[in-house]
Amino acid sequence: MLRVEEWIQIRAWARQGLSLTEIARRTGRDPKTIRKVLQAEQPATTRQPAPPRQTKLAPFHAYLEERLAQGCYNASVLLDELVARGYTGKHSQLRAFLQPFRAERRRQAEATVRFETAPGHQAQVDWGEFGTIYHPQLDRWQKLAGFVFTLGYSRACQLSFTVSEDLEHFLDAHLDAFAALGIPQEILYDNLKTAILGRRPDRTPIFPGRFLDFALYYGFRPRFCQPYRARTKGKVERGIRYVRDNFWPRVVTEVRAGTLDLTGLNARAVHWVETVALPRVHGTTHAVVAERLAEERPLLGTLAGRPRYDTSYQSLRRVGRDGRFSYRGQLYQVGLRHALTTVTVREPLSGPLGVCSSEGERVRWERVVRDAALPVVARVAVRREEPLALPVAPAAPVVETRPLQVYEEVAYASAR
Repeated sequence: MLRVEEWIQIRAWARQGLSLTEIARRTGRDPKTIRKVLQAEQPATTRQPAPPRQTKLAPFHAYLEERLAQGCYNASVLLDELVARGYTGKHSQLRAFLQPFRAERRRQAEATVRFETAPGHQAQVDWGEFGTIYHPQLDRWQKLAGFVFTLGYSRACQLSFTVSEDLEHFLDAHLDAFAALGIPQEILYDNLKTAILGRRPDRTPIFPGRFLDFALYYGFRPRFCQPYRARTKGKVERGIRYVRDNFWPRVVTEVRAGTLDLTGLNARAVHWVETVALPRVHGTTHAVVAERLAEERPLLGTLAGRPRYDTSYQSLRRVGRDGRFSYRGQLYQVGLRHALTTVTVREPLSGPLGVCSSEGERVRWERVVRDAALPVVARVAVRREEPLALPVAPAAPVVETRPLQVYEEVAYASAR
């Protein structure tokens, strides 16, 4: 296509009396082009689109659209099928044809329909990482995790912080949320290892034993997002962002300075939920969270009337013949009647250690403390309700003295 400046110059030369041949020589254009310029009333500003070129793939478009409707988007599979039907083109033509269809498929897969749940029906749970926090008693920094429990209808949330995301802290955080808000009919999780170990061939979940027992005890149904589709639980995901944007800036300076411990942080979290999170107008529901929680609360279960589920660390230990067993590198002493038996050690997240026999009976115990400065082992009673029967060394057996001739006769008789 000629530039406007060149079009004007050609017409100027024509007015000066130059021939088509001379103008074509000066511009390097074909004389037919010069003739079209002189006949046109104004310069062409756009190029006419070229007619679509017939490709080798064109006769197979209908077949490809049929296969795409059936869900086949694999270019290698489709190429093999086309070659069997006489296609002689290249792989690149097929990929160029499939590209817009694949893009639309990805867009539809990424699109998520927002759904609302009925009051008391569902809650969503997730963890958030918040750096580290200083532990004054241990004199060291520990990993800090935030547990967020969000009710689907009211958007009321429970926020608690822990230094571990193991099963025991996971269940204990649930109990705090149940006490503050209530127990819904179902709880939606991401694929947390503390809640799901994997899936069977029929896609049903495999639960950790204690988590399944916990869910059955409190009467809620666990549900899980599809792998790599965490946005399904968008209510709690948005809740974690809300915690990061609104609560965390209020305390992060003190946490990083080591002046706010875990107990103080959880107290601040409870105050923030009561004074900021619940009274706010939610951006999606356009309603006050506390008012919708009041509607939802009668439909939620409660902890009243049932003992608190034991979230202690539990492990089996074999008691030696001297009545001692080891737990976390420390020796403990129990009564001799439990010697050579297996006991269950329960270590709560807060509180004293507990020991139970195989029959479920509580066992009294002492912690054994070794001190190199003492000539003997010093026993310090940490939890003892009555004196224990400590092991007594048995007396040396009495051996009868016999003449050697007796042994020779026994050996001779055995040989015969």
